[in-house]
Amino acid sequence: MRRLHARMKNPIFLLTFLSALGSAVVAGILFAFSIFVMKALARLSPAQAIAAMQSINVAVINRWFFTAFLGTAICCLVLAVASFFRWEKPGAVYLLIGGLLYLAGTILVTMVFNVPLNNGLAAVEPTSSTDAGQIWTNYVKNWTAWNHVRTAAALGAAVSFSIALWHGGSATGISGYKSQPSSLTTATMLPAKPEDWPRIFERHFNAGDLDAVTALYEADARFVARSGEILIGRDTIRKVLAAMIEAKTQFQSRVVRAVTVGEIAQLNTDFDGTRIDESGNTVPIPNKAIELLRRKSDGTWKLIVGDPNGRE
Repeated sequence: MRRLHARMKNPIFLLTFLSALGSAVVAGILFAFSIFVMKALARLSPAQAIAAMQSINVAVINRWFFTAFLGTAICCLVLAVASFFRWEKPGAVYLLIGGLLYLAGTILVTMVFNVPLNNGLAAVEPTSSTDAGQIWTNYVKNWTAWNHVRTAAALGAAVSFSIALWHGGSATGISGYKSQPSSLTTATMLPAKPEDWPRIFERHFNAGDLDAVTALYEADARFVARSGEILIGRDTIRKVLAAMIEAKTQFQSRVVRAVTVGEIAQLNTDFDGTRIDESGNTVPIPNKAIELLRRKSDGTWKLIVGDPNGRE
């Protein structure tokens, strides 16, 4: 629960969650009309059906429906724009796809097709119109067809946003966005040999997978900052790693030396990296690191001490 609360503080995560939820709610409402509401109205006489639909079109104009319908649109618009600024992060494309699906397939279709049909129907006098039958037949056919389109679009948007959530923190730029890996999943991320640790770190870090990167550290691990300050604990180190990922840092690792004594291994690793500074410039960050790793009971290795600048 605390992890979820922390994620909700990130605006992109929150907008993605609300967009997925809102798209699903709207898709459900529209789906109901396509599947049984319009079919039920079609069983009435044209005059009764027109009067009923006119009443529905008036009743739907309320704050609750508009909050779901238009509130979701605002969230989608923000996410679609934001996706271009985090395009290099895995899953960002699903933010754009979800936003476009909802905005074009649901909102635009509603404004261009369904609303004019509703306005035309509102001008009909059900009991006195001589061609009520023809009007209602055309209305049901066209309105329902376009409702199918916006239902599919809203559902597709909900799926796309859900995939973005599943892709984890790299798509939204939030630390700890993915759910905590299970012991089985974590085991598959951990190196079976100490010299494999930098390569696995590099792969997960460059992908923006903060959970997978953090899983490579022991709970009581130490991290030596460039200032010489020793950071204690995986949660503290996680914040440093999150800031580096947010700065679009990328690494390429090369193990220079590996020495193993019993359950402890020391690595000398060169990390050639780059990051984006506040001005948008790419800045090189070469590191000559020293890492101490400890073997776990299952034979995998985790880092207990990391000094990125230990050989400088």
